[in-house]
Amino acid sequence: MNREHLRTLAVLLDEGSFGAAADRMHLTPSAVSQRIKALETEAGQILVVRARPCTATEAGIVAARLARQLDEVEADADVAMNGLVSRPLGVVTNADSLATWFRGVLTEAASWPDTQLRVQIEDEQYSREVLGRGEAMAAVTTSARPASGCRCQRLGVLRYIPVAAPALLGGSTAPEDLGVLPVVEFNAKDALQRTFLAKVGARRPERTHRFPSSGAFLAAVRAGLGWGLLPEPQLRESLADGSLVRIRPEYQDVELFWQCWSVRTSRLTKLTDAVMRAARAGLLP
Repeated sequence: MNREHLRTLAVLLDEGSFGAAADRMHLTPSAVSQRIKALETEAGQILVVRARPCTATEAGIVAARLARQLDEVEADADVAMNGLVSRPLGVVTNADSLATWFRGVLTEAASWPDTQLRVQIEDEQYSREVLGRGEAMAAVTTSARPASGCRCQRLGVLRYIPVAAPALLGGSTAPEDLGVLPVVEFNAKDALQRTFLAKVGARRPERTHRFPSSGAFLAAVRAGLGWGLLPEPQLRESLADGSLVRIRPEYQDVELFWQCWSVRTSRLTKLTDAVMRAARAGLLP
């Protein structure tokens, strides 16, 4: 497949429209369209769904992943032969990991002049799908089954504790059935609280609040909007100062894995090593 046409496909899917892709590549929209049509002719099938935004077909996902892998190998070779080349590196992680143990990776990445991190937030149960579509090079996920063209390593366990603000409990202990209390979720994909309720034999509450950021989630629980499951490393200060209290002895463990492209480049190796160090320091074994 034509290298420039593959790169154009990846840019089109990143930007979502022919116009935006043209601006980024300093081409006309017509030139972008011609490259995509030529690539589809070469592939013998449609690669892009022309919609708002443009998305990839199944074949387009494979072609886009190939384009990004070739970009990464090319960048690695450029660094080896010509010195510093700074390129984006896409990573998918869940918000709770980014707010806790993954911060150790950011500290190390500050000294990587060849890397521009592009971090996407996605629920850990869905991040593997983003990786499989070729939209990122690596992901924190709950799946031990490698995505196509990827390798997988176990990271460890992130433990979640059920907590609430004392004001929500009205000065008493938590009710036996947590279903009578409102609950806080991250978003519609967040099944953690529902899984925990089923485990402890409680009904699903009638009132659910959603806050799609780790900091806002913590703030909502501290404000007394509802109870929630929060990562143990994020709770130490709030439990110590009494702004949150533990409402059940049970906990919810989430086993995490690191998946990244099988292509072994210096940047992916450096990132993976940093992630494994951060996981050893911040997760349960």
